[in-house]
Amino acid sequence: MKRFKCVVTREDEYIIEFDESRFNEEKMAKFRSHFYKFHSYEEHAEHIAQFRSRFPDNSFIEGYGIPLVNGKVSYIPGSYSVDDIEEGINIQVISEDESCDVEVTEI
Repeated sequence: MKRFKCVVTREDEYIIEFDESRFNEEKMAKFRSHFYKFHSYEEHAEHIAQFRSRFPDNSFIEGYGIPLVNGKVSYIPGSYSVDDIEEGINIQVISEDESCDVEVTEI
């Protein structure tokens, strides 16, 4: 059996914006009661950015709904509605690697 260890490297860059009048401490407390114990916008930004990088075609993010992407709703999946849009969060896409580096080592 041939086996290979593959290390994939890519770089994506985002600016995650929060409208504090829409995504506020009340929403963060509700999020904490059901999901992760995030207490800062920085923690939310990190989570949203890694989710976007891993699942760029999935507009719905569990616990947040459908954030704006570059100031617009990218799309609403069939099982969701406009009520699931979270206008208090915007993901500005600076860059998303279409290609990536792969280092392959036979093991």
